Amino acid sequence: MALKKVKGNFERMFDKNLTDLVRGIRNNKDNEAKYIAQCMEEIKQELRQDNVNVKANAVAKLTYLQMCGYDISWAGFNIIEVMSSNRFTCKRIGYLAASQCFHPDSELLMLTTNMVRKDLSSTNQYDAGVTLSGLSCFISTDLSRDLANDIMTLMSSTRPYLRMKAVLMMYKVFLRYPEALRPAFPKLKEKLEDPDPGVQSAAVNVICELARKNPKKLPFVGTDFLQTDDHFHQQLDAHQNHQAVWCFNTART
Repeated sequence: MALKKVKGNFERMFDKNLTDLVRGIRNNKDNEAKYIAQCMEEIKQELRQDNVNVKANAVAKLTYLQMCGYDISWAGFNIIEVMSSNRFTCKRIGYLAASQCFHPDSELLMLTTNMVRKDLSSTNQYDAGVTLSGLSCFISTDLSRDLANDIMTLMSSTRPYLRMKAVLMMYKVFLRYPEALRPAFPKLKEKLEDPDPGVQSAAVNVICELARKNPKKLPFVGTDFLQTDDHFHQQLDAHQNHQAVWCFNTART
């Protein structure tokens, strides 16, 4: 058993990494399709390995091939497996692949809810951050409903990095699950007075984008807030968002 493991690790030393793949494609312009077909077979072999680092390497190559126009939807389960890794370097590759391969209608998303919730509550801010970044690209209505409270919790994180990402992520949640807007807006308004300018900017942009998307969908905010909230208008002027000013003028009428 030990000999087999050592042999497997030795063979892995000769696996192509992403750099090798890109270099190989450039060197095989005349037989690109044949070369990529061969690489696909090698990648499928790597995805069958137990070593998550090998799988992450394979998913990284698949992500590049997807950018070149090749279908990698067949590797959805493998992508989720890499996303669930405890190693940040692997998790980042998994979420990048998911952000390019998955979409809100993907059936596999139902398998990710608990995993994403766990990553959002991670004590490592970078795990939670890469989760928010990836989630923004494929969040569905069901995920928005199930994870809205978890994302709202991150809006009160002690780390400005996570507060800013969570505020921006809530915009995607609002689009998919509008029912989250009413309970979340008071906390969003609080972020206008956040001590971190990045968080303030994120809050201003979310409110402005909501107004731009459909001003009539914000009746509960109230024209009093739009007209008299001095801090909001100070932030609005600071960010010179003239389009948002026009949207709010539309909302008042």
